[in-house]
Amino acid sequence: MRIRRAIVVGAAMVIVVAACGGNGSGDTTTTGGDGAPQTTDTTGDDGGTQSVSGDLSIVHTWTGSEQEAFEAVLAGFEEANAEVNLSRIEIPFGELNAQLTQQFAAGSAPDVTVALPGLIRLFAAQGFLMPLDGLWDGWMADGSYTEPLREIASADGTPYGVWFKGNVNGLIWYSPDRMDDLGIEPPATWEEFIAALDAVEAEGGEPFAVGGADLWPLTQWWDPILARVAGADVFNGLVDGSVSWDDPAVVESFEVFGDFIANYFPADALDRGFVEATCARVDGAAEFQNQGAFVNLVARGECDDSLVPGEDFTFFLMPKFDEAAAEVQFVSGDLFAVNADTANPDAALALVEYLGSAEAQTIWAERGGFVAPNSQVSTDVYPDVNDQRAAELWPADPSVAAVYDLDDFIGGEIQTVLREALQQFVRDQDVDAIVQSMVEVDERVRG
Repeated sequence: MRIRRAIVVGAAMVIVVAACGGNGSGDTTTTGGDGAPQTTDTTGDDGGTQSVSGDLSIVHTWTGSEQEAFEAVLAGFEEANAEVNLSRIEIPFGELNAQLTQQFAAGSAPDVTVALPGLIRLFAAQGFLMPLDGLWDGWMADGSYTEPLREIASADGTPYGVWFKGNVNGLIWYSPDRMDDLGIEPPATWEEFIAALDAVEAEGGEPFAVGGADLWPLTQWWDPILARVAGADVFNGLVDGSVSWDDPAVVESFEVFGDFIANYFPADALDRGFVEATCARVDGAAEFQNQGAFVNLVARGECDDSLVPGEDFTFFLMPKFDEAAAEVQFVSGDLFAVNADTANPDAALALVEYLGSAEAQTIWAERGGFVAPNSQVSTDVYPDVNDQRAAELWPADPSVAAVYDLDDFIGGEIQTVLREALQQFVRDQDVDAIVQSMVEVDERVRG
């Protein structure tokens, strides 16, 4: 499950994180103690990949059923690299950036760590990340990834991240039997969506379980509404600072969201966390939940292991706000980076290259609640109809605009303020106040 986190970076603190990849020849660029680039040959005399060994540590943020799935992925690496002693470190999402900041500053950081685009952009701007052009050139050549996905993993046009776990967001989860009892069909338009919610309320039901106590589920609401109302160009403009938070399209998006909160959010929207909200919908306390594809795994792993995907629960995509608008898909996901000062660069490189591969991603995909970013993973490996449908929504077509989770992409103080402002917005739906808060914190637009 995803728990968003603020990026905490002291202005005077030196942080070194690097994502490391091959360049096609087996050479890996690393940074020496003097800051100068160094090259490590990772190919054997016969041109094959050199075996790796030694101690290696990896930080991840998954718990519960998702942690079990990640362990299965790591087991595949260990089976192929028996001489590597791989240690796992689980850090809660809400503490990840603060802990990594302290560890890198103290010289005690892990060899490999999970990283989101906000961290990648922030560290790349400071010169602390290793370009992955060679690795990405290979992936692009064989069709494993698309240019929009490369851009999300990049800063200023240069790729620095390795995709591992994808997620399709803006999915409205529901129970087909309960929908049938209410006489509601899965809506295909915004008008039908609103009519379905009104029908639930007319029967005395609660439309949504939200999970706002964890903060990050509120961004799962704001982002798809922003993408649906304002479009991909405005969305991505907020990411790169070319669009202001008081842009009319952004203001309209807040107005739509505010009306939605006032009419359809529950009184306990800020009292339940993500898991509690997921189980509340499963138990019938609410008809719908707006969340990502990972709910397919979490609902069974945390709420009711007897649930049958596609029969007991499934989803529809949040409809377009304007049917004439261009198609846009809202995604998120986890990438990995390598510590430039790792004592075992060969093993660290082998691990992140594995995590970006179809082989590794297939292992979790077969378990469910996971969308493989690598397009070489066949949809046939997904265990049920829910995961197959979610995988089909992943932006494998470069002609379809893809927007990435806004707060994780921007990062820094803007991310922190946005999460807190959204929580207050749930309380008061004050559009002027949230716009003003975001304009004040986003100094990029003011130049």
